[in-house]
Amino acid sequence: MSASLLVFNSPLRLGWKNNAAEALNLGLFAVFAWYSIVQFRRNNRVYAFVMVTALIYGVSLELMGMATVNLYTQGPFTVMLNFPVIPLFEGTTAMPLYVSIYYPVIFMTGFKVLEGLGIATRWRAAVAGGLFLICQEAPFVIQGGLTDVRWFTWRHDPMLQFFMGWPLVDMYWQITWGTVFFYLVLRARANIDGAATAQRWSTGRALGLWAPVVAAAVIVVGCILFAPIILAKVTIGRHWPVLAVLVAGYLVVTVTALRAAQPPSRRIQGVTLGVVVAYVGTFAAMVIANAVHEEGITAYMVVQTLGLIGVTALATFPLWSRQDSEAGDSVGVKAQGAQHSS
Repeated sequence: MSASLLVFNSPLRLGWKNNAAEALNLGLFAVFAWYSIVQFRRNNRVYAFVMVTALIYGVSLELMGMATVNLYTQGPFTVMLNFPVIPLFEGTTAMPLYVSIYYPVIFMTGFKVLEGLGIATRWRAAVAGGLFLICQEAPFVIQGGLTDVRWFTWRHDPMLQFFMGWPLVDMYWQITWGTVFFYLVLRARANIDGAATAQRWSTGRALGLWAPVVAAAVIVVGCILFAPIILAKVTIGRHWPVLAVLVAGYLVVTVTALRAAQPPSRRIQGVTLGVVVAYVGTFAAMVIANAVHEEGITAYMVVQTLGLIGVTALATFPLWSRQDSEAGDSVGVKAQGAQHSS
């Protein structure tokens, strides 16, 4: 093993799906970084807050996972962070660079989609965000575990029970922890970009203090929220009943919220549209390639496709919503000062 913290692999030796996934995440991160900077200069600081919080949350989560439970090994990508050279992470595998920016990408995508929904209350908006995340996660996680892809390989562990190659504990984590993330960010928004000057945090306080606090709070609360799925494993030995009830509940809350939602605009912001088109297009191409490889449509491809349909439906909600858009602020999510085509 090289003593360098960075390991480079030739993209020519990697499959096109590896290169496409890496390029997609790097590209979307660059887009969101640019967008956050532009909006920051216009005094819309919440996007920078989402990016920084998600980065701290994601890197902390991955490193803690590698140092403790270590449920999977990473596959090769062009640029790898060689954590095994660090004593704490001996025995683990190198982590692809894109993993460190994956969380800002998925949470910024979700946050921009939530802005377009116009859901009036924070907790309902956060629930819709959690549902969006598992729709977004479905094609990625299922794709990454395929035997002819191997972006990551799940270890044999009693806590891992799979649905179409997707660990149910991963699905549970993404939907519940994602909900907590969105809820805390939405609560903090008034202190980040609110009209009341006395309540607004300084930029240093927002990004240097509260972003790490929110990231840590998501992890702490998220660990507590694991109690139902752990209890299900201990008592009935199965995770799927918990997930079935949870996802059904999320669907009911989201559909009910959307029936009363008032999108702030009938248009989809350009950055949201571009990111969603890139994401859906990339994974749709992979699903088609999967069908060619398998010589037919299989159940896991159906689940991947349903995830892409969910992403598309929520992202395009402003176009097909029957509610009139409103110019006023909403309790949940509104694109403050950012209603433009970019």
